[in-house]
Amino acid sequence: MRQWMFAAATMLFVLAAASAADTPQDLREYVPKTVSPEAQAVYQRMLPHVKGRWDKHNNPKTAADFQKLHDADVAGSIAASEANLKAQNVAITETTLGGVGIVETRPPQYHDDGTVIVRVHGGGFYLGSARSSVSMDAMIALATGKRILSVDYATVPNGDWKRVTDQVVAVYRALLQQGYRPDSIGMLGDSAGGNIIPASVLKLRDQGLPLPGALVLFSPCVDLGQPGDTNMTLRAADPAIDEIDIAPGLEAYAPRSEWKNPYVSPIFGDFSKGFPPTLIQVGTKEVLLSDSVRLYQAVKNAGGVAELDVYEGMAHVFQAYMVNTPEQKAALAEVGRFWSHHLKPTKY
Repeated sequence: MRQWMFAAATMLFVLAAASAADTPQDLREYVPKTVSPEAQAVYQRMLPHVKGRWDKHNNPKTAADFQKLHDADVAGSIAASEANLKAQNVAITETTLGGVGIVETRPPQYHDDGTVIVRVHGGGFYLGSARSSVSMDAMIALATGKRILSVDYATVPNGDWKRVTDQVVAVYRALLQQGYRPDSIGMLGDSAGGNIIPASVLKLRDQGLPLPGALVLFSPCVDLGQPGDTNMTLRAADPAIDEIDIAPGLEAYAPRSEWKNPYVSPIFGDFSKGFPPTLIQVGTKEVLLSDSVRLYQAVKNAGGVAELDVYEGMAHVFQAYMVNTPEQKAALAEVGRFWSHHLKPTKY
């Protein structure tokens, strides 16, 4: 018996040593062998570019700091996306709706079936714009055939949770006033946008407006306090997001005293009063995985319709940069399926 126990212990030691040898010291640099070869190649290309951000943080402290980082991020993203947009042959129009700036994206040979998608971009509440994130809108429009209306909401320091959720509600009201049926309107948000969309839906519901037909959320941040299991256990594993980088945006978007307000952290909403069917997509390498699980359970436990769609080895908002990988194609196909099932066309 003792010999068997010694042999087993020795084998476990050897296996642990081998595993440790295969695992980099920084877990963000670990590329799972279980993801597609295409996804592994994307990780290998992106890791050198993001490593500098992990090593050197440039956190904003003043309104001027926030604005400077925002402007630089928007300018860089727009410049990088121009060639892709021309190749994709999507139609982009900048306009206003409900007094709020909108960027509209339509796929080639667009067929208007009376449905429309309202999208809210991510960026930690202080980065990005509707125009700078239009590349994702284009990919979604191409994959689903849907018309996308991206809300150019007021990022920090120009907007806080009150103003931003009011802007999304204003866009939704304007669509209803144009004659769109509520069940023909879908909504999509990623990361911070995945917070703003459900928070805004709770607000419009509480104002007596009819619920939209369906929500899709990519890697949503639904609790600004970030107390979930993976907020700790995967904080050093996700190469696409760093809590040190996002913390300033959270506190500027809403003071800590408001972090349990459902319009700030929608996980605290009362979903038993009604909530749209919701598809939540997230990866196993995602620091906000717990947010997705908690929201899924909250909606389901309240009697609502929710789907949790989890992707092996994928990091924060992988749909945006895992371009042409099997993982991205599968995820966007699920988005199209979900909208086709839940959104009601009014034109044929």
